[in-house]
Parts: sequence; structure tokens; C-alpha cells
Amino acid sequence: MDYILDLVMRQIFGQPFMLMAIVVFIGYIAMKESFGKALMGAAKAAIGLLVMGMGSGALIGNFNRLLNAVTTVTGIQGAGLNTYPTMVASYEKMDAILGDGTGASWGIYTLLVGFIFNIIFVALRKFTRIRSVYLTGNAMIVQAGISVYMVWRFLGLGAVPTIIIAGFVTALYWGIGSTLLIKPTKDITGADFTVAHQQMFVSYVAYKVAPKIGNAEKDDIEKKEMTKGLSFLQDNVIATFLIMLISVAVIFLIIGRAGIDEINLGEGGFGQGGLKNAIIFMLWIALTLTANIYVLLAGVRMFVGEIMASFKGISERILPGAVAGVDCAAIFAFAPKSVVLGLIGGAIGQILGVILLLVFKSPIFLIPGFIPLFFDNATIAIFANKAGGYKAAGLITVLNGLIQIFGSALAVSMMELTWWQGSADYATVWVGIVAIFKAIGSLLGIPIAG
Repeated sequence: MDYILDLVMRQIFGQPFMLMAIVVFIGYIAMKESFGKALMGAAKAAIGLLVMGMGSGALIGNFNRLLNAVTTVTGIQGAGLNTYPTMVASYEKMDAILGDGTGASWGIYTLLVGFIFNIIFVALRKFTRIRSVYLTGNAMIVQAGISVYMVWRFLGLGAVPTIIIAGFVTALYWGIGSTLLIKPTKDITGADFTVAHQQMFVSYVAYKVAPKIGNAEKDDIEKKEMTKGLSFLQDNVIATFLIMLISVAVIFLIIGRAGIDEINLGEGGFGQGGLKNAIIFMLWIALTLTANIYVLLAGVRMFVGEIMASFKGISERILPGAVAGVDCAAIFAFAPKSVVLGLIGGAIGQILGVILLLVFKSPIFLIPGFIPLFFDNATIAIFANKAGGYKAAGLITVLNGLIQIFGSALAVSMMELTWWQGSADYATVWVGIVAIFKAIGSLLGIPIAG
């Protein structure tokens, strides 16, 4: 039984490239395409997702080396903002009381139950109004793990009720959040898929609020023409490189020569011993980060094409009216300038937030992570720019950066973890959900676990 569960939930369902390949294959078969075409489409979707993952993974890993260097040099310690470590920290808390491996086991069952609930909600869309099937496997694993810890921590129930409650709540989040973004995503891409990630509710709010701040017709950054002297910024690769170069330069100024040597030659560093000149090394890092983003976007274009073509079969023949919910990076290629703007705005907001924590001597200090900083704010900026232009996108992402810091600080205080998700929804919607479960447990006199 354990082997089958591991095979289905971890090695197939838990692997985004396998899950996406299966969905694309089923979609083509449902459309009565040939077996060969379905197999080719599944392979291309899997390859595209793996290419995107290579770019994404390298980008996250390389940027985290820089952030870790800042933490080491400044001596500042606190809770980190990142996705996977939050899940791991949750499981460690559960395992310490329930036994080794319990957290991960409950998390996998929660993922399965949550996905079943998601399918049921879509099948009953006449009543639920939920139309999206959440297919971002890597995010699903993390979210299920955090949910099951949250329910166990505050309600103190056994395995079955904890898993059912956590799966139900997570499925509601998946279904409602990704359904809200169906129309906004189509406005941006012209395609019939939606964003299913970890900033869905905040993205929807940004899309609705942006028109009150700016004018999309006049200020859409994707349509802006630069003056002749700045025309080189029209090239998205060059614009991204310059942003990365400025970011790395600031970090180098903070960490100094000793810190630069450490991130190059130290344990877990870049290992570029031949690049002893700091300026050359800085250029190499900025170019490498830009290349990581380029690879990510290339993979996005590949798998989005297949999911768009194949999911029509599922939405017409298997789950009528269903829409595929995919990784937020799937929309990056449709609005590359907004991606850069979101990174800038989010970074400004998070830096201000961290400074305010220090000024007001907060007992909880947060170390920003690249996943919530980049992927959240890039996505939110795309929706905000589409609805209200670059002025709205810039302001909203700065505010979101602040919210990510302050909301995450509240979550850390309630969950008592050394890590927190840090994503926009997990600094807003999920803070409220955590507070609700904490209040229920308190009213029922249930002692807090973990």
C-alpha cells in the first residue's frame, strides 16, 4: 500500500512534469486525436515544464546565494520567507510529537483529498461556481503540507478528520482563487487557462483596484515606446539584465570584499575561481540570472501551447466548462516588462518592510526569499498593469511587498515556525484562515500542538 501511495502521489501526481503530461495526453485523447499526437503533445508539455523548472530552479538557487550572503555578513537572523522550507518546518513540528514521517504522510493524503474535492467542486460548478482544476503540482504539495500542520496544531484532531478538514479548506482555496482569475488571465493571454499559484486572491484584488489608480489605455507598460536614448530597454532581455546588474551591485556593496569571496568560493557558492575581479564576477552573476529567466520563459512558451491545445478536450468532454489552472510563470511571456516592474516594486516594498521591523524593534525579523519576492510581484504586476497601467502596477507591488513582510510576521507569530510561505495570499488570506482555526481551538479549549 505504501509503495502504491508513493508511486501515485509522489512519483506521478507529485511531479509537475508527469501531472501535466497526463493531463495533456487525456485532453488530446478526449478530442479524438491520434495516439501519436497525444503522446507527442504530452512529451512536449513535460519537456516545456522541465525547461521552465530548470530556469526557475537555477534562478531561485543563484539569487538565494546572494541573499544568504547578506544574512551572513550582517549577522541578522530571523524567520525566512520561502515555500518548501515552510512545508519541511511544519512536518518537523508534527514528527517531533507524532513520530518520524507522520507529517509528510498526512501531507500527501491531504493533497489527494484536496484534489478530489477540487474535482467535485468543478463537477458541481452549477452550485459552487468553481470552474478551475488546480494543476500546479509543486505548489499543491507545499500548500497541503502547511494546511495539515495548521489544522493539527490548532484543532488537535486525529489523522482522518485533520486530513479531511485540511484537504477541504485547501481545495476551496485552489478552486475559488484560480476561478477568480479565469477572465483576467484570458484578458492578458487570450488563452483558455488560468493562474493557479499562491497569489491568486491578491492578483484578483490588484486587477480590480488598478483601474482606480491608473489608466491602462494610456499607461500599459507593454505598449510603451522608449525615447531614442532609452530604446535599448525595449529589449526585455537587456532590461532584465540591467535590473539584475543593479540588484547584484547593491548586494556587493553591502557584503564587501570578504562576502564576495565567500559567495564565490565558499561552501555552496558559485565556484567561479577564475573570476577574481569583483566587477567581472558581478557581470557574470547578472548575466547568469538573466539567462535563468530566459530559460524559464522558453519553457513556459512550450508547455502553455500544449495545455491550451489539449485542455479543450477535457473542458468539453470530461469536465464540461473546466479550465486548467497552471503555474503563474505561464503568463510571464505575455507581459515581460510587467515582470521586471513587479520585481522592482516588490523589492522596494519588502526592503521598506524589513527596515520598519528594525525601526519598531519587532520581536520577529524576516529574511526575504526570492520565490515570494519575484514570482508573486511579477504576477501581480501583470494583472495590475493590464487593468490600470504601470503606475498602478508599481504602487500595488510596493504595497504588496510591505504586506508580504507584515502579514508574514503575523503568521510566524501564530504558527511558531522558523519559516513562512511569504507569498501574497499567505500574508493575507491564509493569515485570516490561521487566525480562524486558532480562535476555534481556543474557544473549544484545545491546547496548541507543535
